[in-house]
Amino acid sequence: MNGAGQKKGRPGVGALSIKAALVVTVGLIAIFRPDVPPAFFTFPLIGPAKVYHVLWALTVFVLVKRMIPRFNRKISSRKIFGPFYQKAGNITPRRDEQLRSLKVKTDRGALKSAFYWLLLLGTMALWRMVGMLNDTWICIIVLFFIFMDQFCVTVFCPFQWLAGGKCCSTCRINNWGYLMAFSPLIFIQSFWSWSIIGLSIIIVIQWEYLYYRFPERFYETHNAALMCRNCTVECTGHRKLR
Repeated sequence: MNGAGQKKGRPGVGALSIKAALVVTVGLIAIFRPDVPPAFFTFPLIGPAKVYHVLWALTVFVLVKRMIPRFNRKISSRKIFGPFYQKAGNITPRRDEQLRSLKVKTDRGALKSAFYWLLLLGTMALWRMVGMLNDTWICIIVLFFIFMDQFCVTVFCPFQWLAGGKCCSTCRINNWGYLMAFSPLIFIQSFWSWSIIGLSIIIVIQWEYLYYRFPERFYETHNAALMCRNCTVECTGHRKLR
């Protein structure tokens, strides 16, 4: 995975545009024709299957893939798995100390990120209680969060400041993304929404368990696969360790 002469352009510009167009389109439809989104989601397909069943199955497929090493192509998510760990050379006591310092810093950042996200969810819960958020707008918020996840990858990520990471590859909370994006579905009481939340939680549990067991896989001080010289894409971070 040598970066010299192989770097690609800024990732996800096309995906960002598509997701932005989707959010705007669905949002405008919900404003001017609020009857259309529910009719679309519940539109019958084959037998008892409806559109939302297909969307649920696709979402579950994506979530399950994230937990299986062979289906993770990006180092930001597959760094947790042993086969993708490249032990850095020259691991000195100073490097070990640097790892401990980075771990303390990013763990604190992860807790801050969780706190602010729970605060946001609490605000949405209040909106829901006073009738400002129906199921349609919950789904639109989820779409917006999915767009924002891509925005963080492509343009600017506030979690670089909040969680203390330099880029997606070194992000302490990378696999929290699905839980964050789908978390508003907790306000829709159904098997279909809560099962997605459940799988997203399992992804975070897997991530945190492997982080607890093998913290060296998560930091470029000890994992050569995360070092700037081995990166194959342009990113929004400014990574310095060589």
